Order: sequence, then C-alpha cells, then structure tokens
Amino acid sequence: MPRRVLSSRLLPNALLLLLTLGGLTLGACSHERPGQPGYGWNYMNNVGEGPKLAYGRPNSDDVVMMLACAPRASSLTLTATGLAGGEIALASGGSVTRLKAQPAASDMGGGVLEARTTVDASALSAFRRTGDLDLLVADSRHDLDAASTDWRQVKAFFRACSA
Repeated sequence: MPRRVLSSRLLPNALLLLLTLGGLTLGACSHERPGQPGYGWNYMNNVGEGPKLAYGRPNSDDVVMMLACAPRASSLTLTATGLAGGEIALASGGSVTRLKAQPAASDMGGGVLEARTTVDASALSAFRRTGDLDLLVADSRHDLDAASTDWRQVKAFFRACSA
C-alpha cells in the first residue's frame, strides 16, 4: 500500500483535514458506511509521527476512526468522524468504554470528535484480544471489527503503543 510522507510539522493539520473530509463524507450516512465492504484497519508507523491505527477505506481520505499514540506509551488519542455531541463510545465483547470527547477544531466545519484514553480502556483491551469493536452512536452499534486480513495490523499497533 503506498504511503504518503508528511512532515511532522504539517501532520496535525493534515490529519485533521483528512479526518474532517472523512467526517463530511460520513456525516449524512455514518450509520450505514462502517460495515460496508472496502473498509478495514490500517496500521501506520511513520518516523516522527508515532503509531496510528485507522479504520476506513485504504488509499483514501475516508477515515471513520483513528487511534494514535506515542511509541511505547499507553495513552492514546482517539479521533472519530461523522459524530456530534460530547462522547465517543466503544464496545467490544461485554465491555463498553464511554469517553468524554471534544470537537476537533477544523476549518471545514464540525463532525470530528477527539478523546484521550489508554490502551487499557476496557473496550480497547477487549478489541486487542478479539479484534471485535463497535462504535456506538445514539441507539445504534456500528461494526468496526477487524477482518482476518487486518488482525496483524491491529496487533502491531497495540504492541507499538504498549509500554
């Protein structure tokens, strides 16, 4: 998979733009898209940027959710597109993690939420073990499960973030 290299100075703005564009495309139909074919998990660990795990369409700006951490650090930033409100909620197995979220500043408008947590948050711990993850939006669960082809990427991200 080709990867674009961005300078670390441009990364926060470029990442925010990427997530905002994905959010704008998801906004009207965020309830249907995550489970559609073509979406999956992609692990990136570019020098100077730190480990990232994104759920979306490969080689596109269509990103539903991204996890990012510093190497060997248990804290992470979770960014999700197409959401409103003050919470990002994740579920895996019987575990639910509700995270207080803030709208991410964007020149393109709203729809991008950001929250901070750790790799040990209950839903993320279960996701790490099972590959199963749901994004909870209102009364709906949206399947972000790792396909067998994505499983190695999910494990690599958590390995890189774990202290």
